[in-house]
Amino acid sequence: MPRFSYKAIDRTGRQVSGEAESADRKRLLQQLAQNGLRPLSVEFLGEQVSSDDHVEDLNFFKKASTKRRFFSISRSKGTIALEFLKRLHVLLSSGMSIGDAVSLLGKRLSDPQLSTLCESIWRRLSEGQTLAAAMRAEEGMFSQSTVHVVEAGESSGNLQVVLKRVVAYLEEARDVRKRLLSNLSYPAFVLSTAIGVVIILLTFLLPKIEEMLDQLGGELPMITKLLIGGSNATITFGPYVLVALIAGILGIRQWRRSHAGQRKTDLWLLKLPIIGRIYLYSNIYGTTNLMSTLLGSGVNTTETLRLVERTINNLVLRGKFAAARKQIQEGVSMAAAIQRVHYMPDMAMDILTVGENTGNIVTSLDDINAIYREELTKSLNLLTNTTVAVALGGAILLVAIIAVSVVFSVLSVGQSLQL
Repeated sequence: MPRFSYKAIDRTGRQVSGEAESADRKRLLQQLAQNGLRPLSVEFLGEQVSSDDHVEDLNFFKKASTKRRFFSISRSKGTIALEFLKRLHVLLSSGMSIGDAVSLLGKRLSDPQLSTLCESIWRRLSEGQTLAAAMRAEEGMFSQSTVHVVEAGESSGNLQVVLKRVVAYLEEARDVRKRLLSNLSYPAFVLSTAIGVVIILLTFLLPKIEEMLDQLGGELPMITKLLIGGSNATITFGPYVLVALIAGILGIRQWRRSHAGQRKTDLWLLKLPIIGRIYLYSNIYGTTNLMSTLLGSGVNTTETLRLVERTINNLVLRGKFAAARKQIQEGVSMAAAIQRVHYMPDMAMDILTVGENTGNIVTSLDDINAIYREELTKSLNLLTNTTVAVALGGAILLVAIIAVSVVFSVLSVGQSLQL
């Protein structure tokens, strides 16, 4: 039976401590409450093993020491924050207090980055700060919207429920990013491979064929002359084109640092075929998901709209949302304001209008979110299939042209030798 040590306050207000056996921590907390004790902290001491049992002192789950590692993988702050919130939600669901949960995480976690974060938050909690204030002090670790949701959960006493929604939102956003990168990685690989094959054929194979034909004599077919001319042009002007391309990319990046440049390039991005649609759906998906999470967690509409506006990176879309937010603050309904600025299509606004009329706006936002999650998946699949088809088709066509030119060249040389 597991043993625990505890500190608690009895009915007279006196602090008491002791040890007790219980099936688990939650059961022990219930036992203490039944005895009129209000627990302050509970520590797991271990579980006694009979002396007749022989247990090998082997830990198959112990991680290898990191002292001798030459390379260490540093995870992003968003990943660390999500792991912290997930583990905190699990402990709070078991009945632990916030302080005990964070303190236990700091002691038990083997991940040094996560353990350091827990210790830092615990230090601020012990100084009397709220969880939201402690999270806000960790600069760059938690987003402002996440901190506000946690703050609302603490104020309403529904922190456990709020954390569940926050974790679900962050996990869904992470899965969308992973799916986007996964869908784009294969077309990028196919396209880069096709470009590499073409470069090799134009810069190495064709020059050797040209040299062989010059030695054997004979008239080169027109298609071979064109390919050889293209190969020579690639070798001669290729480096200059590459340098100009790099300079252009750097120039655009520098231009994007200005407000006018960022707004212009954001508009270009939205107008790109397929990619622009994916980018638009991704923004709508993120906006509705965050609005649903904030409103469902008890954050008021004004603060929700202000926080969501700050998370929109595209200046064109942010401007549309800001205009809608101002109209909503002036008394216009949310659906009518968003429809006026054309931030979402009419179908989504019909769903949002029904939600406003029935008082189920969070459910309506979830429905819109589900629709655009499906649309985003379809657009990603279309981009993947189109890119792969174009890359493979282009590579196969060029290889076929080169093969035909080689065959014609060999036939031409054969005829010249017969003469």
